[in-house]
Amino acid sequence: MKILLFLSLSLSLSFALPRFAVQNGSSCIACHVNPTGSGLRNDYGSNVVALEELPLERWLDKGNEDWDGYISDHLQIGGDFRLQGVQYNETDSTRKSAFFPMQADIYFHLKLNNSAGIFTKIGVRGKSTLSTEYWALLRNLPQNAWVRVGRTLPNYGLRVDDHTSFIRGGNFSRTILGLEKEGLIFGPYLDPPAILELGVPMFGGLQWTSSISTSIINNSEELNNLTTQFNYTGSINDNIAYMGGFSYMQEDNFNMLGVSGGISYANFTWTFEADQAKNWINGNTSLALYDEIAWEIIQGVHLIGKYDFFDPKTDWQTGSISRYTFGAEIYPLNIMEIKIQMRMNQVDLDNAATTDPEYLIQTHFWF
Repeated sequence: MKILLFLSLSLSLSFALPRFAVQNGSSCIACHVNPTGSGLRNDYGSNVVALEELPLERWLDKGNEDWDGYISDHLQIGGDFRLQGVQYNETDSTRKSAFFPMQADIYFHLKLNNSAGIFTKIGVRGKSTLSTEYWALLRNLPQNAWVRVGRTLPNYGLRVDDHTSFIRGGNFSRTILGLEKEGLIFGPYLDPPAILELGVPMFGGLQWTSSISTSIINNSEELNNLTTQFNYTGSINDNIAYMGGFSYMQEDNFNMLGVSGGISYANFTWTFEADQAKNWINGNTSLALYDEIAWEIIQGVHLIGKYDFFDPKTDWQTGSISRYTFGAEIYPLNIMEIKIQMRMNQVDLDNAATTDPEYLIQTHFWF
């Protein structure tokens, strides 16, 4: 049981890395089939960013510039696969290590024409449960708008690649740290709701998305979730780019709003998000913060410092949790990432024991 608990603490999802959008001063649609980011990469994401901008320079010529995922004129496939090793405290006095497969997602994109396509994701969730996402996309509408219908998550905040960040899912349910909830709603076991989404590039780098979907909080088929986001991206010159956004979600008596964004200067990129959620814990207001600084010391090697904060009940004087993460992300090839991290948790509770650092190594393959 404790192993399964720690797997949930460490699982990452196939989300985009928002700092890449900040660095390029453009929205996630530039690199992904999904107009709001995550999952299958488009031609630019595969053959420009992943092939030329991410990998170590000494191995750039090892990439396959002929592969774009298309196995026919209209059908594109892709995937994300992750293996992870962790070392953590099993008890106050013992350490334990584990190595396991943690993600296997396959994507299918049927391009009907230049303005329409159908997307499906099939993945393994937990030991044997399948997770599916599917939607149809109509694009190139008036004002370059798009409409999407199917089952997927609403577009809210930064879609960071680590769901244990408190702005996404946090630590799953009640964990070894003892809080009632340790993060907001976008956890790894959240079933994508049925959704109708409209996206409109408005002017300059401003983009607006709005959706109505079935219930996320209560996991019902009632059409009562409204989510909207405004996001602005741009650049000042070749060295400075930025992004800023505002998100809002309403479902019954639950509502959540947040601001997010970042700035990139030379080889440094800062991304952030702050969210306030009312009635995520009944009758209380919760606060989640995320800050990350990335330094690309050479092409293909990024040093990462990250701070996560969650206060489940802001009217209480204790009960918050802070997490400090330090590590590196290495991209040896255009299909591979190696992530190394040390994470430290600090809980603001009476008589709370200070846990030893967690150590994590993860390999991520995609195509």
